[in-house]
Amino acid sequence: VLIAYGTSSRVCKGALQAAHGSGLKLGLFRPLTLWPFPTDRIRLLAERGKRLLAVEMSAGQMVEDVRLAAEGRTRVAHCGQPGGAVPTTLEVIEAARSLLRLP
Repeated sequence: VLIAYGTSSRVCKGALQAAHGSGLKLGLFRPLTLWPFPTDRIRLLAERGKRLLAVEMSAGQMVEDVRLAAEGRTRVAHCGQPGGAVPTTLEVIEAARSLLRLP
């Protein structure tokens, strides 16, 4: 499950379309607000065994909150760069494949 907000979530929508065309099953969780952080919703995804990929335009501030919410129940990864660089659709798909350990 891709977790993203703002511009990053728009990139993730494109990644979803590209991934589904290639048989890669991804979902998107798009929080409406980060305060309060949607801990319960993310914990539920983790309890269901969903692997989580935080996609953001930063060095990883949100991924730390996602890891705390997942409480070690599943794998959590990060796709992003510092300085507000927008991740590309290809970068998101490659990070998802890596998280899922697919070639």
